[in-house]
Amino acid sequence: MKSSRSRPAELPALLRSGAALLAATLLLLGCASPGQLPSDTEHYDRLVADLAEGRSEAWHDLPDAFLARSDFATRLAQLEQAQARAGSGQDRDQLEGLIADMLAAYYGDLRAHEVQARLAYAGGDTERGDFHRRALEALAAAIEDSGSGSATDPWRVISATEAFVWLGSQRREVAGALYHGDDADGSLALVLKARRRDGDRLEELWFDLTPTYQATRRVLGDDAPQPSELIAARARDGDAAAQTAYAIRLWHRGTSESAVQAVQWLQRASAEGNVIAREMLGVVYGVIARSRSDEEAEQLIDAAVDQFLLAVRQGSSTALYNLGQLYLSGHFGSENQPAGVELLRQAVERDNLDAMVLLARLRYNGQFVAKDQAAALRLLERAAEGGHPEGQLFYVRHLLSTDDGAGFDDRALGWLREAAASGESPQAMLLLGTLLARGEHTERDPTEAVDWMKRAAASTLDADTINTVAWVLVVAEQQDLRDPAHGLELMEALMNRDEVAAMNAAYLDTWAASHAANGNFERAVAIQRQAVAVAEAESEQRDDGGPDYLPLLREHLERFSNGETVSEDVP
Repeated sequence: MKSSRSRPAELPALLRSGAALLAATLLLLGCASPGQLPSDTEHYDRLVADLAEGRSEAWHDLPDAFLARSDFATRLAQLEQAQARAGSGQDRDQLEGLIADMLAAYYGDLRAHEVQARLAYAGGDTERGDFHRRALEALAAAIEDSGSGSATDPWRVISATEAFVWLGSQRREVAGALYHGDDADGSLALVLKARRRDGDRLEELWFDLTPTYQATRRVLGDDAPQPSELIAARARDGDAAAQTAYAIRLWHRGTSESAVQAVQWLQRASAEGNVIAREMLGVVYGVIARSRSDEEAEQLIDAAVDQFLLAVRQGSSTALYNLGQLYLSGHFGSENQPAGVELLRQAVERDNLDAMVLLARLRYNGQFVAKDQAAALRLLERAAEGGHPEGQLFYVRHLLSTDDGAGFDDRALGWLREAAASGESPQAMLLLGTLLARGEHTERDPTEAVDWMKRAAASTLDADTINTVAWVLVVAEQQDLRDPAHGLELMEALMNRDEVAAMNAAYLDTWAASHAANGNFERAVAIQRQAVAVAEAESEQRDDGGPDYLPLLREHLERFSNGETVSEDVP
């Protein structure tokens, strides 16, 4: 009986279904046709020869040299085929042949060097085993040195399979996978959730596939698919990571038809054990349940809980957090709400940043738990240090509201900038713009202030945020904060799409002021009369004399009627 150590480990189901090679899909799409462009085959072949003969140790140069070949996609497809055949059932000679095929396709393949080292050691060839072990270590180190695994600093790999194999060599087990493609900038990434084999906490790890994708675009030119098209093709081909990513894209379209399709794709990926799909499917079921009644809603919530529990068993702190929210919402009865706090605590123990922020809010306000501002701030500080935009903004707002902002320092300003730069917090953008406009806690910079305010308005549909930004742009006494044309553009878009906003007297006032600031006083008067009428109608329905801004609205109407604009010290 041959030793099992001489055989490669069987790939997990998620890898077999969810980590197929990028370039192989391009071939399946019928796009790749090697030879369209001159390739640097000589450089790659020379490098491989030097590495094989021990004349070079430049293993880190292999990926770029390989991707410079115009036939790299074909070679990656050949590599995948050989990897698929090398699972089990081969004798030693057959396995040696498959490993040779892998290295012939791509000499930097991690799995090929790993298995070749094992085979060599098992056969008593220590020198050969040492060579492939050193090659494996050098190739693995090149990936380790290429980034930190974060969203902003991902590790670079040439394929999803390489990411899975590399993590395996780091004694990490993958529980979930998701592609992240951006058509605008032509980038493609792989997001994996994995735990260390001796641990129970899932980490989110990012890998950059953009160099491989861009190499394909170089070869295919205008025929190259967009990242979103590539992900859709991979989904149809059974890739669980692509199915999850495609489902999320469909879900965000917001239509009933796309929601049904999203659920179907997530169900397929969940069945493959993809923890990210299970987390997302639980959330989707919960959202759909809100629009259903009684028994159907209960069934959807039960289905959501089932998905969350499956994910929790895989180590998902995200699922713990979502379960905690369900309990806190009172869905399972007010008597069970304390269980939601305990679930949040468990998620915090696994370093879940969302759970830290929510539990901090509860402690800060004394909801479901005893009020403990100090404990809340410690949680917020952890979340802020972890880069959570909401936690950073919450902590900064606390500092600014305490002792006239005496505790606000450079670290807090840095967190506010991080939250704004994340693109996830329009409120952080607006607050940063306000501080820069005033010159509070930082040097005054009107140009940057206006830029952040405009970015805040552009990144949200929140009427109040848009109205606030537009007001600054059209009435600020500080002329270096003004941009009347942009302010009018913001208000035109808001008032034409949002019927509720269009009946708000304060927003109508801003809209009218925007027209006045652009010299269109006739339109400003017409809109301001509507603002006054709305406020007067509100006044008639109240016993306290009506809104206190009614006199101001009338004053603005008079100014616009006289061909005058409004000017105010803002923000």
